[in-house]
Amino acid sequence: MNKSHDLEFDVLLSFAGPERDYARAIHDIAAANGLHVFLDEEFQHEIWGKNLVEYLDSTYRERGGYVLVLISAAYRERAFTRVERRAAFDRMIREASEYLLPVKVDDSWIDGLPTSTAYLDLRVHGVLGVCEVLVRKIRGSTGKLIVPPAVSVPRVPLGRLPGDQLATYLLELCARPQVTAFGALIYDESGASLRKLLRDRDYWDALDKASGPHFEVFAIRDVESHEIEPFTGFEMLTAASLSRSRSRGYYFSRLLKEYFGEDKTRLAYPSFLLFLAERGRVRYCRLIPFQRTSIEDTFERLSALFSGIASGIEEVGGPMVASDVLWEHLKTKLLNLEYTLYIQNPPTDAGEAVRQLTAYVEK
Repeated sequence: MNKSHDLEFDVLLSFAGPERDYARAIHDIAAANGLHVFLDEEFQHEIWGKNLVEYLDSTYRERGGYVLVLISAAYRERAFTRVERRAAFDRMIREASEYLLPVKVDDSWIDGLPTSTAYLDLRVHGVLGVCEVLVRKIRGSTGKLIVPPAVSVPRVPLGRLPGDQLATYLLELCARPQVTAFGALIYDESGASLRKLLRDRDYWDALDKASGPHFEVFAIRDVESHEIEPFTGFEMLTAASLSRSRSRGYYFSRLLKEYFGEDKTRLAYPSFLLFLAERGRVRYCRLIPFQRTSIEDTFERLSALFSGIASGIEEVGGPMVASDVLWEHLKTKLLNLEYTLYIQNPPTDAGEAVRQLTAYVEK
């Protein structure tokens, strides 16, 4: 139920500078779904020359039906966000219903807000999940969320973004009339340092920037399993044969077995899966293995790979070219950069390929 029909905005966004990319995406997606949203940068003409403290106080106290707060360590520390939340707190005192909608970006909380207050966690819901709940809360709509083609949805470090939200985003991209390039960085349970890197926002933001606007990257977790290989032949029981019988077994990647049907294949960690999809079909999929090395070297190699793919897409004119043209250029570029490319055979339907792959996103 929309309680803000007589107010200027359905929702006001309150956030610190480091979360501006999240705020912009929430603003653009919420607006595309019919909400009137206040984002400060959209009102610089109105703010210019005014007393900023007075302006923020009146805005966050009087002009909206709700205020969505992106809570982070930076949010706690900034002077102007303090003005915004104090105005919101004052409004809460006289509201008969909820007014402040908290969204946690990290493990921070804000003084004065009861710890029993229900919140969303951006690391769990992702930007799309937050927008879905916001639109439903204000409009009561349960329809499919509209994500404008020009909106870049910021990635949340490794994977605190759940697989279903990631799948929703990738399926939206694959439905567009262009080539969709995306890739999955594969790690295993023994790669503690790599997992730490992927959870570090500064590292992930740097990889996000390296991948450019037309190449989506995320991370998935694989498990290496072991099976005993049954022996069905006849053999004399000798010391040598007994020794061999104890060693009859093999290790294999569950991802390669379950997703690609490769029964006894091991995988180097980290590895990277590169996909090109067009018109709802997976046209190309290649596996690019890396050698396990220091975390700094791994980061540099990943950054170089992502930059190479991103620049390759730009060099052929962007994602509107045919997938065959794009792949021939990328293949030549990556081979010249001395990457090893293994042909893989995922599900040909892009929707099925995405849904099955994102099931490996760590919960």
